[in-house]
Amino acid sequence: MGGGGGGGGSSAGSHHGGKYTKKSRSRTHMSTGLMLASMLDILMAILFFLMKNYSQIQSDFNIGKDISLPYSSSVNPPVNALQMVVTQKAVLVDQEKVLDLVNGDIAKQDLVQGLLIKPLALKLKKLKDRSVVQNDVDKKSFAGIIIMQADKSLQFSMLKKILYTAQLSDFVTLKLAVLKKDES
Repeated sequence: MGGGGGGGGSSAGSHHGGKYTKKSRSRTHMSTGLMLASMLDILMAILFFLMKNYSQIQSDFNIGKDISLPYSSSVNPPVNALQMVVTQKAVLVDQEKVLDLVNGDIAKQDLVQGLLIKPLALKLKKLKDRSVVQNDVDKKSFAGIIIMQADKSLQFSMLKKILYTAQLSDFVTLKLAVLKKDES
């Protein structure tokens, strides 16, 4: 009698013990180390992605003829934006002449109240309206950025009129194009 009872208890215990040992064995089969090959694959993919994007930072930035840009130690690459070129003879917006300059200054008939340049204001308003219509889904996406190339011999008083006109036309961010100074 004693032998039969002990055997039954041990079989029940071994059944329970079997579950425990099965879980224990499955835990030991899991990899606890780093998957080095997979991590290297991910790092290489990230590296190629960053290299490809870094090499594509370019801009369709053309320096206007009849213009001598100032030098700077700027490190920021040019961005895509509305391009304005101010030479001694004319003001061009996106390579289209907006107004002629007389002796490096704006003619009196093109000015309103001494500062606002009427032909430039009309052109900028037209470009802003076209940009807003193209981005009809998100009307707040208008950036209002101008990259201005101005001849270094122009007077600041004349450039001030251009800045004033651009700001009144909702082009509030103006970046000046310069040539990068050689670091030698």
